[in-house]
Amino acid sequence: MHNPTDLFRQWYLQATHNSPLQHPRAVCVSTVNQKGEPEARFVALKEVSEAGFTFCSAFDSPKGVEIDANSKVALTFWWDHIGRQVRVVGTATRISDKEADRYFAERRKDAQLTSLVSKQSQPLERPETLEARPREARMQFEGQEVPRPEKWGGYCVKPERLEFLTFKANRLHERTLFTRKAGGWSKQRLQP
Repeated sequence: MHNPTDLFRQWYLQATHNSPLQHPRAVCVSTVNQKGEPEARFVALKEVSEAGFTFCSAFDSPKGVEIDANSKVALTFWWDHIGRQVRVVGTATRISDKEADRYFAERRKDAQLTSLVSKQSQPLERPETLEARPREARMQFEGQEVPRPEKWGGYCVKPERLEFLTFKANRLHERTLFTRKAGGWSKQRLQP
C-alpha cells in the first residue's frame, strides 16, 4: 500500500472497532512551547482525510497558542491491544468555522458548556466556580443550542512523515516510514 492515509484508515478501523480502550480515538499531540520545550497531551481524533488529521481545541489553550507560534506538530497513536503505533509529523492549520460548528454540534452538551465557560489550563482561583459556571450556562441555554465559542475550533495536521510500527514479541518490530515528496509519497522500511 503506497498511500499512508489509506493504511492509517485501515489500522484505525482495526484499533477502534470493538475496542477495549476507553478512549480509542485518543491521539497525543506534541507541540513546542515558547521556551523551546516539548509539550504533549491527548485529544480525540475527529477525522482523517487526504487533507490530514483533524482534532479540536480551544485556540487560547497552551496547545493553541503554541500552534499559532509554531505550526509544526507531532501526533502519536498507540493501540496496545493490537500492538501498533503510528507517528505523524506535519503542519497544523485551523479548520473553517463551518467545520468547527459541525464538530461542536456533535459534542455532548456538558462538553459544549464546559468549552463555553472554561479558560482551558488557566489557574483555578476558586474551585467552587468549576461546577458553578457550567451549571449557570446550563440554565441559560436550557432547551437551546449552545453556541460555539469563537475561541473553540479545530486544526488539521497535514502530514509530512508517517511512521507505522507493528510490535513483535521477538523485538524485530516492523517499521515503515512514508515521507511526502513532490507528487506523492516515498516508502521505506526501517530497522527495529
